[in-house]
Amino acid sequence: MMMKDSFLFCSFLVTTVVCKAGDVAFTLGQTHHLYLSQGQQVTYDKVITNISAHFDNKGSFVCGQPGIYAFHFFSLAHTQSKIWIELYKNTEYICSVYGYTSHGFADAGNSVLLHLNSNDTVSIKAHEAYNTTLFGTDDEIYTTFTGVLLRSDITEHSYENVAFSVGLDHHFHATNGEIVRYNDLIVKNTAYNPLSGRFTAPTDGTYIFYYHGLAQSNQLIWLELYHNGDYVNAAYGHTVSGFADAGNTAILHLHTGDQVYIKTRSGRAVDLFGTPSEVYATFSGLLLAPVQHNTDDSRSENSFSVGLSHHFSGTDLIFDRVFSNRGGGYSSVTGHFTAKESGVYVFHFHALSRSDAKVWAELYHNYHYIDSLYGRSNGEFAAGSNAAVLDLVAGDTVFLKSRQTSNSYFGAPDEVYCTFSGYKLDFEGEPIIGNPGEIIG
Repeated sequence: MMMKDSFLFCSFLVTTVVCKAGDVAFTLGQTHHLYLSQGQQVTYDKVITNISAHFDNKGSFVCGQPGIYAFHFFSLAHTQSKIWIELYKNTEYICSVYGYTSHGFADAGNSVLLHLNSNDTVSIKAHEAYNTTLFGTDDEIYTTFTGVLLRSDITEHSYENVAFSVGLDHHFHATNGEIVRYNDLIVKNTAYNPLSGRFTAPTDGTYIFYYHGLAQSNQLIWLELYHNGDYVNAAYGHTVSGFADAGNTAILHLHTGDQVYIKTRSGRAVDLFGTPSEVYATFSGLLLAPVQHNTDDSRSENSFSVGLSHHFSGTDLIFDRVFSNRGGGYSSVTGHFTAKESGVYVFHFHALSRSDAKVWAELYHNYHYIDSLYGRSNGEFAAGSNAAVLDLVAGDTVFLKSRQTSNSYFGAPDEVYCTFSGYKLDFEGEPIIGNPGEIIG
C-alpha cells in the first residue's frame, strides 16, 4: 500500500487549487474496488476537488487553519460484503458507518462537525476487528471523503454559537414518534439542548441540517426532520438479516426561536443502534448565512434544498418539493442548479428505492460525472447517499441523473426521502458561525 499512498500524496500536491485566503475544502473518491484489512486506513485514488487542503503520506487530512469543519464520508459495500469504517480525529474515535445486506449492495454514510486546531488530523479507517470490501470503478464512485472549513477561528464574532454536532452512544427504541435525544456531544453549543433533543435558532438565517442512523439487526430505521411542528423530510431503512443505514439533509430558512429536531415515525417501532464505540446516529446543524439589516435576504444567496414528494421512474431527476432556494439557482423545470456566482459549493444528495427496486443516481457538473449513490436490496427498500465539493464558475450547472430508466424512487407528500441540496461557501464579511460554547443544562 505504500506505493499507492505515495502516489496519493503527490496527486494532492499537484492538483491543489489556490483560492482566496480562508478557503479549505476537498472531496476525494475511490475508483477501484478496495479491500480493507482490520484497522487499515482508507485510501482514495481520485482527487475530485482540492481547495488548499493538506494531507500526510498516509492520506490523513492535516489541519492547517483552525476552525469548525464539516466532514462527510460515504461508501458502498461489494455484494454480500459489509461496510464498517470509522472517522478519527487524531487518535480519538468520533463516529462510524456500517452497512450489510445478505442479498444486495449496502450503502452507508455519516456526517459530523469537528473543531480542529493546527496539525490535528482526520482519517477514515476500517474497524479494527473486521475486513471489508468496497465497490468502485472509474464511472462508479461511491466511496468518498469530503471536508469543508466552515469558519476560521477569530477573536471576536457577531453571532451567538449556532453550530452543533451530536451522536447517540446507546441503543434507542421508540414506538410512537419520540424525539431523539442525542447525548454524545461532539461539538457543544448553547443552541442544541440534549435534554429535549431540540435545536433552537438563535438568529434569523439560512441553516443546514444533516442526520444519519443505523437500525439494529432486522429492525427499522425511520427518522423524520421537523421544523417547529412541520414535517420536512425523512430517512428510512429496513434490511432482513442485516443492518440498514439511512440519512438525509435539508437547508432551511429559520427565524429566531424556531426549533428543529429529529423524531421517529409515529406509530412505528424504530430501533437505532449505538454504543460508546459505535456511534452511527448523528445530528448536525449550522448557520450558513445570517439575515442582515432586518431584510428577508440571506447574506449568502446561493443555496437550495429540494425533495421528491411522489414516486419517480426515469433518468432526469426533477424535485418538486422546495425547502429553500436562496437566489433562485435551482430550476424546478429542468432539475438543474445554476451557479449565480463563481465559488466553492458543497452538494448533498440522498435517495430511497421503492420496494424490490433500485436507485442509482449520479451527480454531474456541466455533464461531467462526479460521483454516485446506489441502493438495491432484493424485496426491500434501499437507501443511498453521497456528497461533493465543487469549484464552480458563474453559469455552471450541477444536477442529478438516474443511471437507468428502470430505477424507481420512492416519494410521497409525507415521505420525502429523495433530496438534493447545495450551498456556496462564503468566508468574506461577517463570520458564518460562532465559537463552541457551553451546553444548556
